[in-house]
Amino acid sequence: MTDLTTDWAAPGTTVLDPKGRLALKMRAGQRLTIVDIKGQQVMDFIAAMVEDPDERLSAMFTRVSSGKWDLKEGYTIYSDRCRPMMRVVHDDNGIHNMTGGYCTQYSNAIRYGVLETWGCLDNLEGDWRELGLDVTKINPDQCISLFMNILHHPDGRMEIVEPTTRPGDKITLEILADLYVGLSNCPEEHNPCNAFHVTEMAVIVE
Repeated sequence: MTDLTTDWAAPGTTVLDPKGRLALKMRAGQRLTIVDIKGQQVMDFIAAMVEDPDERLSAMFTRVSSGKWDLKEGYTIYSDRCRPMMRVVHDDNGIHNMTGGYCTQYSNAIRYGVLETWGCLDNLEGDWRELGLDVTKINPDQCISLFMNILHHPDGRMEIVEPTTRPGDKITLEILADLYVGLSNCPEEHNPCNAFHVTEMAVIVE
């Protein structure tokens, strides 16, 4: 159920602690900048339309609609109904995971044999609850992992490697429709996606 009393995001900067999260309700025309303060840190995010939260960001339809496998400056992010949601207007790094997905306690259990770890899904569910949205509607295709570096090998193997971001690298997204946005400063420490050391990230709303 949508909480219609949720305030619109005001301009300003928020520094997210390692493993932290942030929920935003943004108007079309605003800009959202993610800054990797210390370098080599991933930020997962999901989005949904304010007018109908069942219309969600889609990594798959972003690739299909743009004809691109990746996300770079000038590219557009689309919904699962192929409507524009965001446009990348600045990008210092140009490496992001567009295959969808997020870390969870379930995926960590099967991949690394560890139980009850905190993951991006936990953060994103917290964001959605804060916004008054249905957490059961969150799905892996709704997520883009900013600065996440995944190698796709000729033999079909997928390998997570350390991000190439340097301290201060940032990406800026222009909001093209009124959106709910959930951000997760990725908590994953069991693979190299955050160089095995989670750090702060800054979120700037304009």
